[in-house]
Amino acid sequence: MARTANRPKAGEDDSLPVDEVLGEEPDDVIERGSAVGEARLGRSTADILITAIIGGVEVSLGGLAAAVVIGALLGAAPRAGLYAALVLAGVVFPIGFVFVILGRSELFTENFLIPVVAVVKGDGRAVDLLRLWAVSWVGNMFGCVAMAAMLSVPEAIGAPIIAGYTAYADYKLNLPLLAVFVSAVLAGLIMTVLTWLVLAVRNVLGKILVIWAAGFVVFAANTSHTVVGAALIFVGFQHTSHSWLEVAAWMGITTAGNLVGGVGLVTIFRLAQTSEKARTSRAP
Repeated sequence: MARTANRPKAGEDDSLPVDEVLGEEPDDVIERGSAVGEARLGRSTADILITAIIGGVEVSLGGLAAAVVIGALLGAAPRAGLYAALVLAGVVFPIGFVFVILGRSELFTENFLIPVVAVVKGDGRAVDLLRLWAVSWVGNMFGCVAMAAMLSVPEAIGAPIIAGYTAYADYKLNLPLLAVFVSAVLAGLIMTVLTWLVLAVRNVLGKILVIWAAGFVVFAANTSHTVVGAALIFVGFQHTSHSWLEVAAWMGITTAGNLVGGVGLVTIFRLAQTSEKARTSRAP
């Protein structure tokens, strides 16, 4: 598909091609996304599972960085409150997303756009999409559980860090279920916008910037991302009065909300946007 010729220049002294700076047109992104999605859907179950486990571990590293900041701030300045701690932790948390996306690991919420586009365009099967969602979710959870088991070994990490995990888990598990669902919809929306931008922006530095920005908003704005939540809650809830049943309910609600936000509020409208553009371009 031909690119639009009359796009603004990035600047005379800019050594990067214009498309690497500004990204691509929506129809270009959809076309490339369909090709990438077809490849994702064609992977073996074992391949998806292994890369998803790695993804869960890498997100947990971002969660560890966040717990360090939360624990340190609440310990040094208790009156600052959890919200201030979340904002500061949001600055370091995105390192987990950078590891996952640039390292080409698997993240459940990355699969709400690209493989869906492939299925809609006839380049993939719905059953393979469901398999991708299910296996990537299970793999992410396994990676988070494995990391939680390591981090929960007595004195493996400092008590202030455990306090950071505990504060996060206790707060999240005390939220009303409707609030959890709505914040999960927001997280799914943000992550799918991130997927779109990573696909559109071809320069590595640009990708890192959009990953960091999205990761900051996901964490600092207190949205409920099912894998991010698992990375912290699986460690922290053990030091609260909450049960595994409450954790399971939280995970189920956030998973559903992430799907609604990603597929329902971003992917469908992006597909409609490119479809309408194609229709009007064919009109006499």
